[in-house]
Amino acid sequence: MFKQFFYFSVILPILGFSQHQLKGVFSPANEFKATMLYHLSEGNATYMSYGTVNPQGELQIELEASAPSGIYKLVYALPQADHNFEFIYDANHDVVFNFNIDSGVEFINSKENQLFQTYTQAINNAQKELLQMYAKPSMDSRVYKRRSQKVDSIQKRYTLLSKGTIAARFINASQPYIAVKVESSDSYTKNVKAHYFDAINFKDQVLQNSNFLIEKSIDYILRMHTSSTPLLQDYKTNIDTVCQQFLTTKPSFQLTSFVTLNDLLIEFNQETVALYLTKTYILPLAIQLKNPEQIVKSKDFMRVALGVKAPNFEINDQTSLYDLEAAANYLLIFWSSDCGHCLKELPKVYSYLASHPEKDIQVVAIGLEKTTEKWEKTIKIWPEFIHVFADGKWENKLPKLYAVEATPSYYLLDASKTITSKPYLLNDLMNVLDQK
Repeated sequence: MFKQFFYFSVILPILGFSQHQLKGVFSPANEFKATMLYHLSEGNATYMSYGTVNPQGELQIELEASAPSGIYKLVYALPQADHNFEFIYDANHDVVFNFNIDSGVEFINSKENQLFQTYTQAINNAQKELLQMYAKPSMDSRVYKRRSQKVDSIQKRYTLLSKGTIAARFINASQPYIAVKVESSDSYTKNVKAHYFDAINFKDQVLQNSNFLIEKSIDYILRMHTSSTPLLQDYKTNIDTVCQQFLTTKPSFQLTSFVTLNDLLIEFNQETVALYLTKTYILPLAIQLKNPEQIVKSKDFMRVALGVKAPNFEINDQTSLYDLEAAANYLLIFWSSDCGHCLKELPKVYSYLASHPEKDIQVVAIGLEKTTEKWEKTIKIWPEFIHVFADGKWENKLPKLYAVEATPSYYLLDASKTITSKPYLLNDLMNVLDQK
């Protein structure tokens, strides 16, 4: 299930001049050493402070009187993108929290953070109770009505409680679809999807300054399907719906948002869906905005995305990749004779394939080299591989053609040279090969 985070931000005038603190307790304590605090505004993360976690797991950061109210991000480990949480600071109160590596963050004070956190928990639980009705053989209309009214009551209660706060913008925008009468499972599912964005104003600058819109959009793309086994076209339709919502915003904001969605789709193993988003929306926007860096990134991704035919290249003077016809699958390995990881991994790949001839996989090993001497000596131990000498190492056209950023890199192709897998680690490759 898609992991939920609290994404929201807004910049308000400083209402006071007293100094406050960010205080928290991490557990287990020995898992945490240091933190970095950032202030988020308009897509930028401004570094604010560094904090150490003591042996008891305690953290305390002094917030300067000049620190603006708004959304902050606390990074507690590397990589930063995977180890952080966000919170509201209103410039009037301390922010105190407990953080558990398994269950996440719990705010001990701070009305803003507690409101949104308790609202999210309450509304989610109430919706789950309502959905449980559809798992029963028969529907009790009275119970259904009570549970539906409970969802409505929670929404109204927190809308009132949060009035005048930053959190109110997100609580209001999170309002779910509430059925006014008993509906069949199919009707309810269709209506939830149809009304998913009703409460969200994509022009709202407060929402734009947060990741709230991204969170809602990726949830819609991946989860809002009327079929339990959605097809690629279903995902494409959802992307079109999401992108129509973003069309009300500035093109620069659209591009930033679409790129973020693209990265998330890839992270959730939906690269073919990401390819549609890139071709249909990201690349045209990048061209419109004359953004050369994003144009290059988009074209690189489209050229070697899952499901596309791998770029052709010469193996020798007489043969190209497309000329190869002897195997059911082809494994491209970008490596170098001076790469320690390569010299550890390639023998394992060679040994595995030698002991599994039924896999019918031909390896094409592209050596990124500056000289031939070491390369020629090394390749002798892998005679079954087809070897390609890529002169100039990283300056050679082949790593650029395949958007290779590190060695070794793996691309698995089918007989038609379509890219079927891009394992990142050796274990990933072995898992894919086991399934062949």
